[in-house]
Amino acid sequence: MTPRKQAELMDACRTLFPAADVTRDFLNRIRSDSLKNAYRNKVWEYHPDACANVQDADKRTERFRRSVEAYKLLNEYLKERRPTFFLRHAQVLQASSPRLNIFERVPHERYYDGPLPTIELKIGLYLYYVGAISYEAVVRAMMWQRDLRPPLGVLACKWQWLCEEDVAMILGSTQIVGSFGERAVKLGLLSASQLNILLLHQRTMQQPIGRYLVAHSLLSELSLRHYLRQLAQHNAQIQKSRNLMKSAGGDEVIEDMIYEGENDADSTFE
Repeated sequence: MTPRKQAELMDACRTLFPAADVTRDFLNRIRSDSLKNAYRNKVWEYHPDACANVQDADKRTERFRRSVEAYKLLNEYLKERRPTFFLRHAQVLQASSPRLNIFERVPHERYYDGPLPTIELKIGLYLYYVGAISYEAVVRAMMWQRDLRPPLGVLACKWQWLCEEDVAMILGSTQIVGSFGERAVKLGLLSASQLNILLLHQRTMQQPIGRYLVAHSLLSELSLRHYLRQLAQHNAQIQKSRNLMKSAGGDEVIEDMIYEGENDADSTFE
């Protein structure tokens, strides 16, 4: 890590954890759940809607923006900090791990039976590819998650970045290819920076897929924790192999990669 990168991460920590003694050790000990809690507290504290005094609105908006950027920076750091295993041992690790899913398969639904793809995966697809849930269950979980996620237009109106007339214009501009946010940017109603902040905030507010799977008895909480750890190991293996292949120019066979540390995937419903 470069000194400049470390300084940026330290500043981000001071933004989200103002009462903490921010050191390199503090940075190394940050966990995903504590980061999310700190970010949510700052959102409640500096949210533009919480400002009754017009004179303080600009100051709160700036602090809110800095909190969002600090969370994004630290979240990327946590992803890069995850452990690595040698890629060729992925299937061995998967085969040797105990199957903790105690629920029976749903009749007439499609279950995957094949090798694990050598790409980074999200938890829903990972559970499908290890045979824990059906393809139909993945689709239902994603639809449930989408329906509970606050629409971008609603968030933008709450923050007074858009008005109801703007939302109607964006929805009616079907000739413009893209999502709601992409249309808003193309119409000049939102900036690219505003869209990124909205998308990040929207993701932090959505319910995780794991909660749906446990609530609908498709997985036990214990098995979900187990698969989350496996997923962290799998994605770390893929990332490590990609980095080494890139540094080797893709011409050398990668040998003797070893486990480098403990994983950071204990949050049950990520």
